Amino acid sequence: MTMLHETVETAETVETGLLRALTRGAETRAFPLIVAAVAMATTLSMTIPFGTLLVAAVLLAPRRWRSIAATSSIGAAIGALVLYLVFHHLGWNRFFVAYPDVVRSTAWRDATSWLGGYGVPALLVIAALPVPLTPALMFAAISRLPVAEVLLALWLGKLVKYTLYAWLASAFPSPWIRRVQDRTATLHAALSRAQALDPGSQHRAAPGTSPPGPTDRPQP
Repeated sequence: MTMLHETVETAETVETGLLRALTRGAETRAFPLIVAAVAMATTLSMTIPFGTLLVAAVLLAPRRWRSIAATSSIGAAIGALVLYLVFHHLGWNRFFVAYPDVVRSTAWRDATSWLGGYGVPALLVIAALPVPLTPALMFAAISRLPVAEVLLALWLGKLVKYTLYAWLASAFPSPWIRRVQDRTATLHAALSRAQALDPGSQHRAAPGTSPPGPTDRPQP
């Protein structure tokens, strides 16, 4: 129980750090690439959901929702491909030993049923739906589905899902978007001030001197 609690706390800390990274880069040209890197990182983590971060990214830059959706789908597909290769290398025996809880889960049974019956097209559908992808990705890797087809299915599925998410986020009423942007600007300013301050030495006077008082004015 303690280990689970620590894992949840770690995931929340990492998610907060990723959100701060998005906030800092929202006004840069490379922002869609930053979102793509975040998408890849969350996919590799297998614990941090990317959907909320994607919505936050679009609210930070609603006019760039198309490029954000496109690049994030590429980043997530690359991250999923890395996991595919790792699971493929494990093989059946080591996989069952390393992930016993996944094999007993309902998501695993559904994934094996779908992929066993329809193959790569089922992986595309699962990637496009708001359901856990990792069990399907594990089964696809162990079943040795073609790598190129898997990558294409992952990218197309993520592209459909993220485009829908991004469009819905960009369609938020303008007052809500402005409110989020104002709060983000305030957070960004606070972070900048915190980084500019030198901890433990906030405007201390030099040794042997005293801070200027209200009457210390230059004499004419």
